[in-house]
Amino acid sequence: MAFFKRWVRLGWCVLCMGIFLWMAVACSSLPLENHAVLPPVTATVPASPTEVVPAPDLFTPAPVDTFSSSTPQPARTKEPAESYRQEPAGCRPADVQQGETPAQWLAYADSLLGWQRPLAKRAQVRVWHPWKQEALLSQDGVFALDVSDVRPRYLIQKALNALHVAGFSVWLRRDSQGGLEILAVPFTPQARDGVWGEYVRAYWLSPLSQPQGDDTVLPTMKLTPCRWMVTSGVAPDLPAGTMEQAHWEMPDWAAAASAYLAETTEQAYRVAFRINWLGDGDNEGPRTMCGPLAWSILCDAQSFPPGFGDWSEGPKAFWLPKPNVNGRPWSLFPPDTYTLHHFNEPAGTFDFGRFPLAAGDVLYLYGKGDGFDHVVLVTEVDAQGNVYAVTNRVWVEPTLRFAIERVVLYNTNDRETGILRNEWAKDRVNGRTGHGGFEVFRWRWRQKQLDGQPLQTVVEVGDTLPLLAMKWRTPPEQIAAANAWTADAALSVGMSLVIP
Repeated sequence: MAFFKRWVRLGWCVLCMGIFLWMAVACSSLPLENHAVLPPVTATVPASPTEVVPAPDLFTPAPVDTFSSSTPQPARTKEPAESYRQEPAGCRPADVQQGETPAQWLAYADSLLGWQRPLAKRAQVRVWHPWKQEALLSQDGVFALDVSDVRPRYLIQKALNALHVAGFSVWLRRDSQGGLEILAVPFTPQARDGVWGEYVRAYWLSPLSQPQGDDTVLPTMKLTPCRWMVTSGVAPDLPAGTMEQAHWEMPDWAAAASAYLAETTEQAYRVAFRINWLGDGDNEGPRTMCGPLAWSILCDAQSFPPGFGDWSEGPKAFWLPKPNVNGRPWSLFPPDTYTLHHFNEPAGTFDFGRFPLAAGDVLYLYGKGDGFDHVVLVTEVDAQGNVYAVTNRVWVEPTLRFAIERVVLYNTNDRETGILRNEWAKDRVNGRTGHGGFEVFRWRWRQKQLDGQPLQTVVEVGDTLPLLAMKWRTPPEQIAAANAWTADAALSVGMSLVIP
């Protein structure tokens, strides 16, 4: 689980006291007052070996230093059916691009974003250089752009995309105060050969490569080069989707979830330590792990939208959520990527024939005074009508114990079957959940599959056919056919399109 270890080491804010007020009611059973908390097991949890992803030599203009990739992401599991030679939406012709200065490129990126506080107003006078260990005056078209105040965080990826098509190699970094800044270095021969040249060259080494020695850089999605970048010699000629690691397969939530099963309390603690959402590896426990567990399964199944967002914080992003109070975890995601359904009826008596759950759905179950709130990911639905989840279980009687089990939530053909109908609806000793209503989060691409109907959307900055395919889990050739596009069709920002 090296991926999680690296994320949580990024050092997000210290836990506030208010969060702990939820600890007794999130993902755990009530009442708890008369039960001692089981101490963590003392057995050593073997650390995951550090995974190194070799950076393929995609493009090397002149001799360069060797850069190592960091924070490995799951690699795509399927090669594109054909090579798409598109440039990202928003790229401009070479004559327009090369007739402007980097300051004008920044203004173009601002025109694509339309932010109330534009990027030009976010530029810092000095830019920190990790190798020189000093803050250099901003020059040669290099900008450090303060984005610490940008909320939600997924808007930062939109800014990265706009800056990329405008002409910059872009890196999201954490500044000395813990805030976020975008380092934008122009794709020009002058910048490549200057003091910031390492950032230009490192960008193209691989989708996961980062400048060696700069441990402030955070992983984000890179984009296909614009044509003018290739013809001017500052970028390799790559098929669209290569840098984005575009894939469009259906996630296998059941397979991903199976890695987290735990029969005993000791095993459940080991899983909690492995997920490591608090960053110290020994204070996590299976009582409040329902959110981090759901996050981990979603991540392993490659379910999240492409690019950077609030969910990129790691499994802690799903820890102790409360949708009706803080909006999490739903507010972490762009609203056009999901649908949300709220039901005031208890889950234990709800007729799921009205709204059948599907694999990939995330449930937030509300408890009341004798219960607990709970986050559950639906992992599979079988031919017999059983709807499954892999979730943490807590028992306080007859003894306090924990497990992580594959459970049947309900059966479409038998209203008496399933944990929603039974334990979670009736067990007042170990705690109930869902009796205060529930919410169902569903990816919009998944809703499209279930409806069996096409939908309309628009092209965004940075989009290519493979990137659209990844966003909508729809093969690019099908999108191209539905819109009468060729493999090298030019996409423009705001263009209306059909996702079949």
